[in-house]
Amino acid sequence: MNDMMIVNEGATNWSYDVYLSFRWLETRRTFTGNLYNALHRKRFNVFMDGGKLKSGNQIILSLRKALGESRIAIVVLSQNFAMSIWCLDELAQILEYRKTKSQLIMPIFYDVDPSDVRRQTGSYGEAMAAHEHRFGKDSLVLQKWRSALSQVAEMSGWCFKIGYGFEYEIIERIVEQVTQLVPRYDVFLSFCGKDTRYSFTGFLYNALSQEGFETFMNDEEMEEGDQISQALITAIEKSRLSIIVFSENYAYSSLCLDELITILDCMKIKSQLVWPIFYKVEPSDLRHQRKCYGTAMVEHENRLGKDSEKLQIWRLALFEAANLKGWHLKTGYEYEFIDKLVEMAIKI
Repeated sequence: MNDMMIVNEGATNWSYDVYLSFRWLETRRTFTGNLYNALHRKRFNVFMDGGKLKSGNQIILSLRKALGESRIAIVVLSQNFAMSIWCLDELAQILEYRKTKSQLIMPIFYDVDPSDVRRQTGSYGEAMAAHEHRFGKDSLVLQKWRSALSQVAEMSGWCFKIGYGFEYEIIERIVEQVTQLVPRYDVFLSFCGKDTRYSFTGFLYNALSQEGFETFMNDEEMEEGDQISQALITAIEKSRLSIIVFSENYAYSSLCLDELITILDCMKIKSQLVWPIFYKVEPSDLRHQRKCYGTAMVEHENRLGKDSEKLQIWRLALFEAANLKGWHLKTGYEYEFIDKLVEMAIKI
């Protein structure tokens, strides 16, 4: 692998766009499974539990953590949803996060009438009667579950009755709504325009776009000394993956260095995925700030002063980036390298 060498290994955890709450035995292999696949094809990060907990187990810490890291909770209220105390605990937690974390909730009334959920009649009445027999009429947990069901039934959601429409149509509408609620970029490209805009980075942008990735590539040529704009910061924050193309003149640009700082902050705070590409430069040149990277940092030092806090932050950012998992492109066909990058992006 002369032209695509892995520089370092690493792993990244993700927060979630969507958390799916559902009765595993009822809809895992049908509606909810199809909804998961539809969201996943649109490259949303979706949490769907594999159903390893036995019936009767309460929501566990790992699920609570995933739920707390999700922007939207989609609750699939099916016929036997309320029979599971796990599902009811999950629903109560979702409503709590709605208050404390401003989490969005999308209820799906799957072959049930919202009024049955609201009033706890029909299958929901039978389920709550069984819980009342087990825990007692005045049980605090029972009252919490009843309140949660009443609240979620009052929310705007989707109703689907088996035999009265195509499931794929409602799934398409749900995915469309999620897309409107979670605006984001899949990939942010950080690069030095005069080095790679019309060559490597331009081709990479085109290849990602052809595969359906929402890719941010700054179209404006910045003058030396320009500050990073709020629009660029927002684009980085909304991206799932940042690809940094470290080329010969990257470190001469204060804008590129500010982008790098923001990207690394998002990696640490938001667990964003970061891929550095060392484009005809050595990772050790970034790590030790020598050759073109050394010359660039001397120029910044002459302009800002040796003890400048900004300068020290830039130096540290370059050092940290040089130690991330990345790829070193020196020779070979660039289109082959780009194809491999796109293939890897599809799999994440």
